[in-house]
Amino acid sequence: MTARVLLIYTLFLYTAVFMRRLFLVTFVFAWLASPALAQQTVNERPLIVQSLPEEDSLFPGFSCTVGENNRVDLQWKKNNVLQADYFVIERSYDGTNYETVGVLRIGTDTAAQYRITDKPTENGSDFYRIKCSDESGSYRYSKVLQASLSAETDFKFYPNPADKMLIIKTAHDILMQIVDTKGLIRLNEKISPGIQVINVSSLEKGPYILKLTDKQSNRMVSEQLIKN
Repeated sequence: MTARVLLIYTLFLYTAVFMRRLFLVTFVFAWLASPALAQQTVNERPLIVQSLPEEDSLFPGFSCTVGENNRVDLQWKKNNVLQADYFVIERSYDGTNYETVGVLRIGTDTAAQYRITDKPTENGSDFYRIKCSDESGSYRYSKVLQASLSAETDFKFYPNPADKMLIIKTAHDILMQIVDTKGLIRLNEKISPGIQVINVSSLEKGPYILKLTDKQSNRMVSEQLIKN
């Protein structure tokens, strides 16, 4: 009777030790696997990306050209999502400190073209931007445009009157447009730096307007061109 009790007691001890080791192994495995499971759960969550509109998209077509007598012409349109009452046009001489040069009320016509002309008092580089406030009262800004003002142009053209060929000499990339008396663009070409020869033989005899826009400074010069 005593031997049987001793045997049962021994078996009980071995069983208890085995169960305790099994419990420890199971606990360690679960602890090691939990970060991987958590990581897998995080990775399987759908990624939600909110696309925010760029500032420039709020003022589509914002551009500037420098015309005769260093007049800066600014043009742009209104984005449909922009909720504001006024456009405030600002100018800076150093790119940091801005001053207001004009205010335009925003109309209801989403296709309207907004335009303002500024006449800086000094030569050099001027910076322009548009500012308006949204419904929350915070300000939204357009991209910054730079207009280079100088007393001289970096491009020339000849002869004038022209027969079949027009020669254009430029130091920068420019856009050339020849416009007839009805306002139709008859020739529209991009001119690379150097001396370029333009064939104007397709134009009828008469007066035209030659527009040359410097792509680097946004300076535009308009001159009358006579076609022989």
